[in-house]
Amino acid sequence: MKKASAGAGADPVRAAAHQALLAFSQNPCGADSLHDRFQSPDFGDRDRRFLRELIYGALRWRNRLDAAYGRFLKEPEGRLAPHVREALRLGAYQILFLDRVPDHGAVNTAVELAGRKNRRGARGLVNAVLRKVSQEPFHPPGGMEDRLTVWESHPRWLVRRWIARLGEEAARARCEANNAEGPLVLRANPLKGDAAALAKALEAEGVPTEPGRYDPECLWADTSGVSFTQTASYAAGEFIVQDEASSLAAQFAGVAPGQRALDVCAAPGGKTAVLAWMAGAGGKVIAADRAPGRLGRLKNNCARISAPVGILAMDAGKLAFGPVFDHVLIDAPCSGLGVLRRHPDARWRLRERDLERHGHEQRALIAGAAGAVRPGGCLTYSVCTNEPEETDEVAGEVDRAGFLREAGTEFLPPGARKFVDSGGALRILPEAGGGLDGFFAVRWRRPLGGGVR
Repeated sequence: MKKASAGAGADPVRAAAHQALLAFSQNPCGADSLHDRFQSPDFGDRDRRFLRELIYGALRWRNRLDAAYGRFLKEPEGRLAPHVREALRLGAYQILFLDRVPDHGAVNTAVELAGRKNRRGARGLVNAVLRKVSQEPFHPPGGMEDRLTVWESHPRWLVRRWIARLGEEAARARCEANNAEGPLVLRANPLKGDAAALAKALEAEGVPTEPGRYDPECLWADTSGVSFTQTASYAAGEFIVQDEASSLAAQFAGVAPGQRALDVCAAPGGKTAVLAWMAGAGGKVIAADRAPGRLGRLKNNCARISAPVGILAMDAGKLAFGPVFDHVLIDAPCSGLGVLRRHPDARWRLRERDLERHGHEQRALIAGAAGAVRPGGCLTYSVCTNEPEETDEVAGEVDRAGFLREAGTEFLPPGARKFVDSGGALRILPEAGGGLDGFFAVRWRRPLGGGVR
């Protein structure tokens, strides 16, 4: 595999990454929150990028890293002290994946991290093991299950599940897609200008872009030189960060100019913004979320882009409204297995039983939110996953509850209409979506009679 490039960084950056991985091993959480929590105010842009590379890379490739250094351990890997294990992972990641980090630098820093409390035995072990990692090539194991578990670094339960459900080659393609770095995708704010104008403005600020694959309002951006948050375009609210799949899911709802829409799980606000742009000046969009912290982020994001949105704290199970909305969107909490490339931590936090739990919670959200749909209005359910317990099985219950499924094909850009299947569901697979995140959405209309079983 071709190694990724990264700045050499400084020892404080590697020390911060080591602490972040230790924190994850004790209390698993999102890689983005780890990056925010452990970066120092003294870190420059290159340091922050290197810290992100180390955290995300060590989490994404954890199984392969463990197998690469585990060949040279005399005792089982599970008996390693946590600080030693994370030092080995960081060292192995730099040796195997980062061309611009010299092997001896990766080894020496890992030795220092492992032996910070005068642990001479730990220092010697890490030094000996990582030197062997740098000298002896590591090859993928035979057999598809072991290859995807070890070489493609996915939990064995998930590999077995996908092989059984998708077949070996499709499971392999999905795992490989999950390990590809997700692009930074920007969606133009139509209140400020179109994608072509945004591309021109960003180019002038040192951020080259290329057109989106399926959504003409999206751009794929290269921020290797300049952070997008430092551009005048960002400060002026000329775009939001949103993968094309997420943008398409919001458009799939089919909100028309002048209509009223409710987004019941709105934070951080990307789909809310799209709904507001579709509803236009004559429409009304309400964005709700029950988590105070998420509401703060939602407010800030909507304010930056001048989105005309009403924001309130509300639990979808305890609606503050009767059946008055033309559209209700439920972008439900889920496993996130469709966006593993963006959240490598999730593969180690999830358990198979979580899928059924998420499905149960989604059913409850839909049952509550459906009460806000006026007779003749529409309900849209979307999730960033492709697992049956969180997609078709949940949608099937809504079909049986009296809502009428409608394909939102005509609301999508022509190139994206191929993602709508014969059952009217928007179904974007990570391995077959042309570089898009995995997503699923279904749109229903409430009968004019208002009866819902």
